[in-house]
Amino acid sequence: MELQIHGRNVEISDGVRKHVTEKLGRIGRHLPGITRAEVELASEPTRSQRDRVVAQVTLDVSGSILRAEQRASNTESAINSVAEALARRIERYKSRTYRSERARQGASLGAQQAEDAAPQASPFEGEELSDGNLVRIKRFNMKPMTVDEAAFQMRLLGHHFFMFLNDESDQYNVLYQRDDDNFGLIQPSG
Repeated sequence: MELQIHGRNVEISDGVRKHVTEKLGRIGRHLPGITRAEVELASEPTRSQRDRVVAQVTLDVSGSILRAEQRASNTESAINSVAEALARRIERYKSRTYRSERARQGASLGAQQAEDAAPQASPFEGEELSDGNLVRIKRFNMKPMTVDEAAFQMRLLGHHFFMFLNDESDQYNVLYQRDDDNFGLIQPSG
């Protein structure tokens, strides 16, 4: 498993690196097939001391992406919390994929949310907009998938929306979670 650890306003010491490696090693034993793990630790100024450190982990598992983010008062607690959240997502992932016909055939669900390995700076990043600044641009490889697979990927990522290439219409769609916990789908017209 390729492990990348990034810090934003946080020093990545040998102790922190060891703790992350230990926690993700435990997760790796429960889920073979993790090809890449990306960990981002950040310190953000907040009113609450309990939420200053953010730990975000993204796992690439045979083409599917699992992601979790947690906040805590210190780096070690944030890493522990995000590892627990990932363990819950892994259980959901395993129960779904092992039951599905595609998993029995060995096909992956396909990951649309894998960021490029070497992100390039965009000329639009940092641009001032009327309601704020454009601070981050993400680029993704998109493979066609069904709406059901998109909903599953959205849950694994912990997001409330998910853009994907619909394999039935061959158009880009946005799946979103409504306030009533149902889903909505945005499709281009015509």
